[in-house]
Amino acid sequence: MIIRKTLPEEKRRVNEIFAIAFEQPLDENNPPIRDSAMTWAAFTDDMQMMSTVTFTDFNVNFDGSTCKMAGAGGVATLPQYRRCGGIRGCFTKALPELYKDGYDFSFLFPFSTSYYRKFGYESCVRKYRTVVDLGLLDPPKAEGRLVLAECGSDFSGAVKTIDAAWENKYNMAVRHGDEYYSWVSKCNPAVTQEFTYIYFSKNGTPKAYTTFRKADEPDGRNLVCKHFCFTDKEGYNGLMNLFRSFASDHRFVKFDLPADAGMLYLMPEWSLGAVKWTVLPAGMVRVINVKSVLEKARYLGSGHIVLKITDKIVPENCGCFEVRFTNGRADSVSQTGDTPDAVLDISAFSALIAGACRFEEADGRLEGFEIMNRDACFDRVFYQKPLMIRDYF
Repeated sequence: MIIRKTLPEEKRRVNEIFAIAFEQPLDENNPPIRDSAMTWAAFTDDMQMMSTVTFTDFNVNFDGSTCKMAGAGGVATLPQYRRCGGIRGCFTKALPELYKDGYDFSFLFPFSTSYYRKFGYESCVRKYRTVVDLGLLDPPKAEGRLVLAECGSDFSGAVKTIDAAWENKYNMAVRHGDEYYSWVSKCNPAVTQEFTYIYFSKNGTPKAYTTFRKADEPDGRNLVCKHFCFTDKEGYNGLMNLFRSFASDHRFVKFDLPADAGMLYLMPEWSLGAVKWTVLPAGMVRVINVKSVLEKARYLGSGHIVLKITDKIVPENCGCFEVRFTNGRADSVSQTGDTPDAVLDISAFSALIAGACRFEEADGRLEGFEIMNRDACFDRVFYQKPLMIRDYF
C-alpha cells in the first residue's frame, strides 16, 4: 500500500471516490472537496486510489487564542477496499505532518466514535437541538427592527459582528475571515426560498441573525434554521418575534444552540410542550501539538502540574510535560523527568484541555485518564469550558 498526498490532477478522482463511498451523485459545479483542502490517499501497489482523508484549514478559538485547526472530512474508501487499512494509513501519515505544519488541533464529525479514538480523537462539543412550538411562543415585544437580506443589500458586516460574539467565547468555534461572508450578499430569497433576517436594536446595533427555510416534515410544516446566532437576550427575542409571525402557517421552528445551561432560561415558557431540547454530540477533537496547546490554554488561578502524555501517532507529544501557570496563563511548559501527577493518552487529554467536562466527571469514566497524585491542582487545569462549532467539513 502506498500513502501520499494527492496531486492537483487527482482531485476529480478524490471527489468520485467520495461520491461512490457515500452514494451521493457527484455535482461537478459543487464538488465536496475544496480546492484549498489537503487530501491524503491510500493506493494499491498498481496505483489505484483506495481511500482518502481530506484536511481543511480553519482558525478556531481556544481559550482566547486563535489556533490552527485541521478539519478532517472526506473520509472515504471504495467498498472493495474497505477494512484494508487505507484510512488508518492516511491518518498515520497525515497527523505527524500536521504537527510539522504548525497545527494545534484537528476536528471531525464521526461516523463512529470508537473508530476515531484509535487515531487520538475524543468526543468534545455538544449542542442543544431546539424545537419551539410556534403556537405557544410568546416573547417580549422587540423594540428593534428586522431586515431581510435580499439581492442588492449587503449585511455581511452586521453578520460578522454577530458571529464574533460566539467566535470569541466558545472553544472550537471557527473564526471566519471576511471572505466567508460573501454568502450574505448573494442572498436571493425569492429564488432560493432560503430567508436570512438580521435583527438590529433601536440604536442600530446588530444583535442577531438567522437563515431558515420551510420544511414539510412528519411533525408538521416547519421552519428549519441553517444559521442562528445572537449576541444577547434582546437579539434572541428579536428572532423569536420573527418566528411568531409564522405561527398561523407553521408548527415548529428548529435551530441549534450551544449546550450552555444558561440557554435554557431564554424561553419564557418551556413547559406544556412549548419547547424541547435534545443534547446532541457535535464532533471529536484531537490535539496535534501538546506543548503548544498547553502554552495557549487558560488555567484557573496559579499552580503547577506534571502530565504524562502518550500518543501512538505523533511522537513529539509523548513524555512528561511540566506546566507552571500564574493568574490563568502558562509561565512555562517544558518536558521533565519528574513523576507525573496524571497519565493521559492523547484522546483523553484532547477532550479535557478543550473543556469537554470537569476532571471530577472524567475521573473513573474517561478512558485513558489515570490520576497518580490526587493532591495535584487538576481542577485548575481541566474544567468545563464553553464549546461550540457550527461549521461542517
